[in-house]
Amino acid sequence: MAEAARTQGGCIRQGEVARLLMQHRTSLYGFIFACVHHHDDTEDIFQNVSVAITESIGQLQDEAGFLPWAREIARRRILAHRRTSRRELVCDPDLVRALAEAAEEVEREQPASAHRAALMACLEQLPGESRKLITMRYDGTSGNVARLASYFGRSVQSIYAQIKRIKMALRECVGRRLALEQS
Repeated sequence: MAEAARTQGGCIRQGEVARLLMQHRTSLYGFIFACVHHHDDTEDIFQNVSVAITESIGQLQDEAGFLPWAREIARRRILAHRRTSRRELVCDPDLVRALAEAAEEVEREQPASAHRAALMACLEQLPGESRKLITMRYDGTSGNVARLASYFGRSVQSIYAQIKRIKMALRECVGRRLALEQS
């Protein structure tokens, strides 16, 4: 099957693009969102990245190098978006580069699938309101923290504080689960 995915000369075939994009969608989308903090912009950039990947997939020699290669394309599209966007953007080019390098290092040290599985298990363990709050905060439905505060009938500061506590608890839980899997 892997041989069927290759063209002469070892390049990846066009038909494999959709599978690779779906396989790495979460990582790419998350990287883009971390840089622009707007779901509409993230979706637009992700679409541009997908087109660029599709058009230049013949340059990639090995599936194992797909994610770093795609992340570099995303980084360049983010920087292009930053130059043309009228919106105030959250990060500068150096931060985008640092995020790309950090994401690559994390991916090497801990495969995303193991991390994602641990995170999903930890999310399931959260109390109902905490799980709802963190889900609403990061799935794009709430818009912003002020809306969350209104929805939950609390102050913006208390929502920020609770999100911080939830994230710390999730980080610790994921760390414990990954450590158990490695031992």
